[in-house]
Formats: sequence, structure tokens, C-alpha cells
Amino acid sequence: QQTSEMDHTDNDCLLITVLTHGELGMLYAKDTHYKPDNLWYYFTADKCPTLAGKPKLFFIQACQGDKLDAGITLSNRTETDGFSSSSYRIPIHADFLIVFSTVPGYFSWRNTTRGSWFMQALC
Repeated sequence: QQTSEMDHTDNDCLLITVLTHGELGMLYAKDTHYKPDNLWYYFTADKCPTLAGKPKLFFIQACQGDKLDAGITLSNRTETDGFSSSSYRIPIHADFLIVFSTVPGYFSWRNTTRGSWFMQALC
């Protein structure tokens, strides 16, 4: 909340990464637990106007359950989407990118030596 109250006029974006334990709909910290949407709640355009129209990126490495995804093997392919819009009115939740390391209900894989595969791919 404290960061949302700052003046972000000279900032181009907001980037927040969270690496923690979790389960479906809940993230755990050292001494508390919280819902993931508490991370971005204070950064909507109506609550943090100096970030309005600027990208707000949230990357969350945490389990969202205990199901295991064994995966499949795919060949390489490329897809492109050329969608664009010229509207200037935006909703208060515009410009948010919220990415979890796994889908709801599933375990988030990590390597015990190299860490999170998700974070390795981002970096």
C-alpha cells in the first residue's frame, strides 16, 4: 500500500515479483497470509493515478494447489496476434499483466539447485 501512495509520475511502469509458498487463492509470507489480489488492489487507476496508463506487471511464483502437471512434448511453432485498439478511455484495471507460475489447483515446479523454472524463463 505504501508504494501505491508514492508519486510515480517519472516512472514508466511498476514491476512486482513474488516468490513464496501458496495454495489456491492464498499466498503465504513469513508471518501472515493474503489473497493474491491484495498485491494489485492499491495500484488501480483510481487509487494510484500517477500509474494510470502505465504497465503494472505482477509475476507470482507460488503453488496454487497440489495437482501435478506431467506436461507433454510439442514441436516448435510461432503464432502472432496483431490486435490493436485506438480507444483512449480505459478501465481502472487497465494496463495490468498478472502472471502466475502455474494454473489454479496445481503445484508450481522448481529445481532444488537452480530454483524456479518460471523465474529462470523470465530472466
